Amino acid sequence: MGIGYIIGCLFSILLWRLDRQRAFEFINIRLKNKIKNIYVVQFLYLCGIIIIYLGLTIINNNQVYNAITAFIVIDISNTERKNLKNNDKKHFYDTISTISRALICGFITPLLLIIMFSNGAAVVFTIIYNLSTDRDLNIIGFIKTIVIIIPSIIAEVFLYIIYVIRNRNLNIKFKGDYISNLLIVPLLNVDILAAFIESVNFYSYHNGNNMHYLKCYGDYNNKIDNVCIKDYLSISYSICFLVFIAFLAVQLM
Repeated sequence: MGIGYIIGCLFSILLWRLDRQRAFEFINIRLKNKIKNIYVVQFLYLCGIIIIYLGLTIINNNQVYNAITAFIVIDISNTERKNLKNNDKKHFYDTISTISRALICGFITPLLLIIMFSNGAAVVFTIIYNLSTDRDLNIIGFIKTIVIIIPSIIAEVFLYIIYVIRNRNLNIKFKGDYISNLLIVPLLNVDILAAFIESVNFYSYHNGNNMHYLKCYGDYNNKIDNVCIKDYLSISYSICFLVFIAFLAVQLM
């Protein structure tokens, strides 16, 4: 049952140079240039997404469809490998977030949606995720945030276990922000856990109540470098492997 997904995942990894986000950015820029009202643009996107989902629901599941779906929705290799080539230290914090984002949005969430709903739901999420990189599309971004809450918790469980094993410590300081982060910026908690695992501080930019400030999580002095980035990347791939094994097991049930 899972051979199609395995083939699709393999090709997604092999063809890691394929930049899906650039294609969506091209379409989005063209549409925004023609239609100046951002809410009209988002309405058209949502209508298109609904039509695509309804169209996909009439396709009978087969291994070819599964392989194509996995190829489209799994995007775990492209952004991380590009960031590893960038040795500028100011990009290291962005790289941690990029890896977290790829883990959640490019792997765990699509597979979870396939299990819970269908291939079509995973394809629709991939569209929403790639469009949400444009912050002007706030409705699209809100939908993405809601969808990734549970996948983020799944990733956090894995990361917390790794943290406890490595550091023999059960305590992680979210500074009372865990719930608010989970509901508003789910990926931030994943970034914080990653920083604790790598024994580095993580800085988050906050904007609220007419104030702009940086918030620091962690009590470490280590600097982010290529070693910790590669380590977190290897952890990310390990989590993906375990999640994919669980996904295949569910498919065989």
